[in-house]
Amino acid sequence: MKKFLFVLMFFVCSSLSAVDIWETREEIDVNGTLAEKSMFISDSMMKVVNASPNGDTETLIDLAADKITIINHKYKSFQTIKLSKYIEFAQQLFAEIKEKTGKFDPDKVIPKVTFEKQGNEVIEKWNCEVWNVVVDGKPYSKVWVSPELKNQQVVEFKKKFAATLPENLSKYRTVDAQIDDKFVEIGTIVRSVKLAQNPKMPVVKITVKKMVKSNLKKIDLVIPAGYADKSAPDMTNPQTKQ
Repeated sequence: MKKFLFVLMFFVCSSLSAVDIWETREEIDVNGTLAEKSMFISDSMMKVVNASPNGDTETLIDLAADKITIINHKYKSFQTIKLSKYIEFAQQLFAEIKEKTGKFDPDKVIPKVTFEKQGNEVIEKWNCEVWNVVVDGKPYSKVWVSPELKNQQVVEFKKKFAATLPENLSKYRTVDAQIDDKFVEIGTIVRSVKLAQNPKMPVVKITVKKMVKSNLKKIDLVIPAGYADKSAPDMTNPQTKQ
């Protein structure tokens, strides 16, 4: 009986400690040219696989290990970056720019991003709120966000990633990052259409085609043998797997 209870407790505790991994697949349409992006997300790790006619890439963001690894299959190379080092570099660059230019004028540096809700629409199989995004008074993008997907891993991961940034950097994040910050409080973005800001820029349409719980037990990033290590000298190389 005691042995049975021990086995039962071990099974229950293992189940509680296991973290679900979710898989999301997106279709990316750039002026009619299609590419695909797959994401595998746990509580503190995100693996992004970009399949493109211009060459496939894989990126692994590991918040717990403080590490970002990027594999470029076209050039048969990989690079490892410490997230904390990247943030430290960005802060240093920010300080140098501020020192050279004087005090920032927020009205000139920070774009004014506003959001206008347009109604509701079903995209793929999800009920969505439709929003227009306006930057400095000009149409920037249209976004479909699903409140029923508010508790997805991708939303929680984005919140954790944003929380790693110090205030002086998060304040001056890109427009797209500000858009993400807005909609993680509502749900998951199921479709977005980024408008061309000038004749030379393309219209970019991203649509979520799949969002399911994965059968993976863990998220791995396999670096093929023979790939060149392009990491900075002070970075620790990830273990290469055959």
